[in-house]
Amino acid sequence: MKKYAFRWIIALLLAAIIPLSLLAVGLSLPTCFADTYYAELPAMYRRLRQTQGRKLVIVGGSNVAFGLDVTYLEQLLAEQGFGYTVCSFGLYAAVGMPPMLDLSLETLSEGDVVILAMEPTSETMSAYFGATAFWKCAEEDPRMLFSLQADRKSAMAGSYLQYLQDRIKLVRSDEIPHPTDVYSKASFDENCSMVYDRPGNILALGYDTSTPVDFGSVEISGEFAALVNDYCQSARAKGASVYLSFSPVNRSAVSDMESIGVFFEQCRTAFDCTVISAPNRYVMDSGWFYDNNFHLNTAGARLRSFLLAEDILSQLGCYAPLNTGELPAMPEPVRATAETENGDTDSFTFALDEENGVYLVSGLSEAGRQEKVLTIPGSIDGVPVVGFSGAMLESEVLEELTVPASVENLPDRLFARCPNLTRLVLKHTDRPCGISGDTFAGAADLRVFVPQEAYSLYRDGYGCAVNPWTACLDRIYTY
Repeated sequence: MKKYAFRWIIALLLAAIIPLSLLAVGLSLPTCFADTYYAELPAMYRRLRQTQGRKLVIVGGSNVAFGLDVTYLEQLLAEQGFGYTVCSFGLYAAVGMPPMLDLSLETLSEGDVVILAMEPTSETMSAYFGATAFWKCAEEDPRMLFSLQADRKSAMAGSYLQYLQDRIKLVRSDEIPHPTDVYSKASFDENCSMVYDRPGNILALGYDTSTPVDFGSVEISGEFAALVNDYCQSARAKGASVYLSFSPVNRSAVSDMESIGVFFEQCRTAFDCTVISAPNRYVMDSGWFYDNNFHLNTAGARLRSFLLAEDILSQLGCYAPLNTGELPAMPEPVRATAETENGDTDSFTFALDEENGVYLVSGLSEAGRQEKVLTIPGSIDGVPVVGFSGAMLESEVLEELTVPASVENLPDRLFARCPNLTRLVLKHTDRPCGISGDTFAGAADLRVFVPQEAYSLYRDGYGCAVNPWTACLDRIYTY
């Protein structure tokens, strides 16, 4: 009875910002995201609200979800006499940082400590707010809506129709997601710590080639800096302390390590809180990562928790050495099983990446430039073909190209010199093929065909990064 009454209290409050007719439709639909990664944010929020005593709150993006061993961090602090309940509060770049600040601020009290740990990207360091993504998170706990600042409440009202349309499509197509991989609610334990086993780096080249990290190009928007500084001031007024640390970054993805000093100085100047970490301390070898340049595997999360404990304890005045005996060794990379060749091997040229034991497509052979229809092989003599070496394909006659699921990413302007290419067939079913913002530059007439069962991955995105396919949905067809 209490749950029923609570549902309608929330409904009445929502009616203040959303037309009643649309709200009624939404309330009549079944839940669509209860089993997904989105649903962990309400659990994190509840842990923040219900924790008694001093909290250590780690606020950021998905690097926090993938990069903290909550129990281990609590243990390291407790062994030095500092009793904190560790609250992981970072989940999804597509939501943005502003709501994470809004939600965590209201739960702070005397003696709490907040660690800000944001990914070094201009998108993260901005006032971006993904209202549609936040609706999916709030489905399980609409109370979160009322902790948002006024301008974000307005954005939520404006995006409700899109969210409602997304839910209706899922219900009508019987495609309500029930994921079983790492991007699911079941990947987290009762302490909001990720327990899904991430045994090693699953990226073919050891890093995500579609999102290189350039510290020197990161821009911290003035609006975001003001937002963070207001947060720091409000937190201090409640008796809490706020410090700045950094997200783990895959060393192999960093284009210029020398620019890290520029980034550090930019953060130190922009944010009104003490910096307790050096960013290069969290630039870690690729073997500690999992599926992108900020997500750690299980062993990497334990190492990051150790490093963070050292930084926090130093700030709190404790310099005693921590026990390194429980730190894991860096795991071996997880190699994907090579696909069968089934392609036009002689029509392409390839470069062997000896370090990772994979092939990259480096171009078309002379014979390949004469063909109208081509298929990239999934492997050559048992060695996987996983991507492109950076060179553009060049053909005046190519009309159709099939790409195997083993290819992880399509680089910038890959098809700009293929004027007659109109059909790109992607074989990926478990996760979408990666693209950049300029992958299809110079290829205005190119249509992309994906398996029917994989269409939702391209439409809704995979994982917790902003979906790069959103701007290309008008190109996508199914087969």
